[in-house]
Amino acid sequence: MPMPFISLHRTVLPGPCPRRRVVAAVLVALLCGAVDTAFAAGPGSAASAGSCLETARQARAPSRALAMAAAARQEHNAFGGQTMDAEGRLLQAGDSEAEDTRRTIGATPPWERVLGYWRAVDLQDTRLPYLVRFGALRPAHRELLLQALNQASADHLQGLGVGPDQGLASSEQRATAVALNRVAVIDTPWSAAFVSWLARQAGLGADEFAFSEAHADYAGAAWQAGLDEASGHATSYALRACDPVQTPPRIGDLLCQARAGSAGIDSFARIGEALVARRNGGAPLPMHCDVVVAVDATGFDTVGGNVLQSVTRRRLDFAAGTTLLDPSYQPEGCASGSTGLSSTPIVPGCVDRHMSRQPWSLLLQWR
Repeated sequence: MPMPFISLHRTVLPGPCPRRRVVAAVLVALLCGAVDTAFAAGPGSAASAGSCLETARQARAPSRALAMAAAARQEHNAFGGQTMDAEGRLLQAGDSEAEDTRRTIGATPPWERVLGYWRAVDLQDTRLPYLVRFGALRPAHRELLLQALNQASADHLQGLGVGPDQGLASSEQRATAVALNRVAVIDTPWSAAFVSWLARQAGLGADEFAFSEAHADYAGAAWQAGLDEASGHATSYALRACDPVQTPPRIGDLLCQARAGSAGIDSFARIGEALVARRNGGAPLPMHCDVVVAVDATGFDTVGGNVLQSVTRRRLDFAAGTTLLDPSYQPEGCASGSTGLSSTPIVPGCVDRHMSRQPWSLLLQWR
């Protein structure tokens, strides 16, 4: 069950919290509002809530976190500024991933920008994105299709002794290659490639970030970094895993969720269990992460790739009187929970968050 709204407010009793025995420590820490994530999430949990909160209270995010946020804002503008308001409604539509829109002379169109994101994952630029769907049971592989296309060019065929009227002209070959690339951009989810590209723009190296086509890879590495910190082991990884229910976001942090199809992964503890299991050979974990690009007194803005087929900025409000994400953004939204009645009661004054109502359960914080 999600943490109730009152848990957003910390009640601090006078005097230190004694920790002589584990059971007593948990009970007392609950009263003192200082339960470490190691107690709250069980064995194998990430960095302590105290470490996350202490870092969040720093006046300024690291310079590379700011660089990541700046790159995200740049791409949001390049895609036409698609924006969702604090209620999760689309305010402005931007450019779609496969469009050839060029807003200025010489600008890179959206589909080519997405291919650029993939190069942050696949530095050889040969494999990703790889899916081309055409109604068959299995999709075709883009790389193999491009290889076949090169063999069908007029120049190649004439070199084999075929007549000059056979094969594709250079313009036809180029048009077909562009079509294949644009279909692959549509058919291969690219939100994690977008984050990987942002990490490279911020100057992160392979020892500091797990560049991947899967959000769970770099999120799992951040979870492990928290474990290393908690056990006193050194880590070079740039991010740690924190609970967004307890941790205020900073610019450059990543707010993450397990996608709706991942039933039950709707809390910090549960997503941590899934990340640990996956690291040990568990099933795939579909996820999505947005980058925090602005924070003010009432909320924060994030930018995510492949959100409604574009680079999208969304506004998220804080709960009243806090610097923490309002609970109404969780999947249950304004429902106050089960009461045994046939209809679920609605919290008075609660705002429906529409498309932004997601199982936000993980904050990747810059260390």
